[in-house]
Amino acid sequence: MSDPLTDLVGLLRPRTALWKRIDAAGEWSVGFTAAHGVKFGVLTRGNCLLLADGPPLRLNAGDFLLLCGPAPFRFASGPDVRPVEGEALLAEVSDNVIRLGSNTDDPVRLIGGAFLLEPADHDLLHHLVPDRIHLPGTADGTARIARLLDLIGDEATADRPGAAFVLPRLVEVMLVEALRSERVTPPRGMLRALRDPNLGAALLAFHADVRHPWTVAELATAAHLSRTVFAARFAEQVGTTPVAYVLAWRMALAKDALTHSDQTIEEIARTVGYGSASAFSNAFHRFTGSRPGRDRRLLHAAGEAAGKSATSMVNRHATPNAGWMPSRRS
Repeated sequence: MSDPLTDLVGLLRPRTALWKRIDAAGEWSVGFTAAHGVKFGVLTRGNCLLLADGPPLRLNAGDFLLLCGPAPFRFASGPDVRPVEGEALLAEVSDNVIRLGSNTDDPVRLIGGAFLLEPADHDLLHHLVPDRIHLPGTADGTARIARLLDLIGDEATADRPGAAFVLPRLVEVMLVEALRSERVTPPRGMLRALRDPNLGAALLAFHADVRHPWTVAELATAAHLSRTVFAARFAEQVGTTPVAYVLAWRMALAKDALTHSDQTIEEIARTVGYGSASAFSNAFHRFTGSRPGRDRRLLHAAGEAAGKSATSMVNRHATPNAGWMPSRRS
């Protein structure tokens, strides 16, 4: 049986893990520009600040961090240290290690990476999950994520047959582990709704049968709530109406099928719950401003461009061997 979190990660198709390491001491600060995709990291030694939208976040050894928003961010020893540009530093080294500071007091080591998403799904991610996930080293699930990071790092920096299959699966599992952690309590979105037994039941019912012509009343029945209470609670917890959520999810599935399948428009229409190709095409046009046939060509072009960009990034961030990435325990 399908569930919303599994569906979300499957739809995002995370791929292409890129690795970097920051070794720093003394006073230091390094910034990274806005970029789509998901950034993740673990602090293996020392402590530092994450400076992004909102108040500074103190990171301690063992903490895991996931950044889903496109906003710029920086790591620093203190809030007032002027940052250097991280990507420029990476372009100057061959081992993907950023070294900052000249003394050996309070050494900090942060191992991070990023994976790319389908171009069409950036907005979906940012609307359904929090921009920032911070799991302290003592949190349930962090130890499992640490083991996955070791495996991902080993697989990403080795040259083994089957790596193109194994690496995306490991990244998907890591993303699921981070998103389902009980420490993740976003103010709004799918993850918050899944914490609510009533709303979670409605989401499970919808995701199990997307083709069904769901009404708000039927979803409320699945949630064991009155229609009025369900609609109000859904809007409060998810940040959108049940009808808008259903439409957005169906359109995300349609974009995925247009990009990755050979299904006809009529077949896609039936898959996402429309009785005819024309009804689907009209709904798709209202939602995206484009017809499915034209959007298919654009999505294919965007996918090819993203693939070339990913290949370029992998080549630029390639590591000569696996030894540069130490274990979390180092």
